[in-house]
Amino acid sequence: MTWKRKHIPTGEKAAGYAVLTVLAALAVWLGATQAHFNQAVLVALSHPPGADKTAVGARQAASASQTAAFLAALQEGTAASPVEVFNPETLSDKIDGKAELYLASGFREMASRAFTVNIGKDGPGAPETLRVEVFLYAMESPEGAFAVFSGQRRAGGDPLAFAMNAYATENALFFAKDRYYAEFIADRAGPYARQALTALAQSLLASLPRESSKESAVAADSDLFPREGLRADSIQLAVSDALGMAGLENVYTAQYALPKGEAAAFLAVRESETAASAQAKAYVEFLTSMGFKETHPADAPAGVAVMAMDTMTQVVMTRGKILAGVHDAANRDAALELAGNLVKAIEKKGNDTPHD
Repeated sequence: MTWKRKHIPTGEKAAGYAVLTVLAALAVWLGATQAHFNQAVLVALSHPPGADKTAVGARQAASASQTAAFLAALQEGTAASPVEVFNPETLSDKIDGKAELYLASGFREMASRAFTVNIGKDGPGAPETLRVEVFLYAMESPEGAFAVFSGQRRAGGDPLAFAMNAYATENALFFAKDRYYAEFIADRAGPYARQALTALAQSLLASLPRESSKESAVAADSDLFPREGLRADSIQLAVSDALGMAGLENVYTAQYALPKGEAAAFLAVRESETAASAQAKAYVEFLTSMGFKETHPADAPAGVAVMAMDTMTQVVMTRGKILAGVHDAANRDAALELAGNLVKAIEKKGNDTPHD
C-alpha cells in the first residue's frame, strides 16, 4: 500500500507557527520570573553558609517569615538540616499526638531545624559535637505561648534566670517569650550539653521581638497564687474550655501540697467585677449540673461558694475582677485551707491587677 503525503493548507501552517511562538514566549517569561523570585522570601529562608537548601513548601513560604527566618539566622551552631515549616494543617505531621494542645492555644506556625554544636568532651572517647533540634512556635498571643510552655512542662526541670519563663532538663531547654515558645532537644545529656543549649537559647531569645506588653501581665496574673505549699513548676494556663467547662477561657491552675492534704487552685483576672461575678455564677451552675450541691461549712472563708459531691469539694469565689477557687482537693479540709490562703494572697496583692 502506498501512502500519500497529506497536503497541509497554508492557513493551518501559519496557525501552528503562531501557537509555537506563544509557547516559546511563555517559557521565556516563566524563566525570567523565577530568576527574580521575591527576595524577602529568599532572605527569610536562606541558610548559613554550607547549609542545605531550605525545605519549605511553596504554599507555606508566604508565612515562613514568622519563624523560619529566626532559625535561618541563628549563628550559634552549625545548621545540620534544612528549615522545615508547619502550619495548623500540617503540624500533626511533625508532632503527632501533641498538636491538639497547640491548636487549642492559638497556634499559627512552627519552624524546626537541627544544629550541631562544638562542645568539650563528657568523657574519654565521647564525641565533640552535640546535635540539637530546635522548634520555634508562633502563637496568637503571649497567653497562648505560656499555655503551651506550661502545658508541656516536664517535671523536675531547673528554672533559668535569662528569661521570665525558662527551664532546662538533662538534655533539653524550653522558654516562652511574648507569643513565641521554643524547645531545644539535644541528642544526649551532660554538663557541656547544658552550656550548649543555653548558648543556643540565648542567641535565639535575643533575636525575637517583643510585640506586646501582655507577657508581663501573664506573669502578674500567675503571681497572684499564694506561695505556701505551691509547686512552682505546676502553674499552667488553659486558654479554652478550662476546668472542663466549655467557653471558660484563660484560667490559671496550680498544684499545692498543704498540711491538710493536696489541692489545686485556679484563678483568672477578668475585665471587670461584673464579668468575674458572671463567670463565677456560670461555673457554679456548671458544677450543679455535674451533681455538686452548695454547702455552708462554718469554717469556710466569707463570700465563697463551697460545692460538694460525695468526697469531692470545690470552692468558687470572686474578689474584685478576680475569679478564683479550688477545683481539686484530696479532702474537704485541704480545699478550705487552700481557699483561705487564696483569699489572703489575693487581698494582700490587691484587686486592681491590670488586665488588657
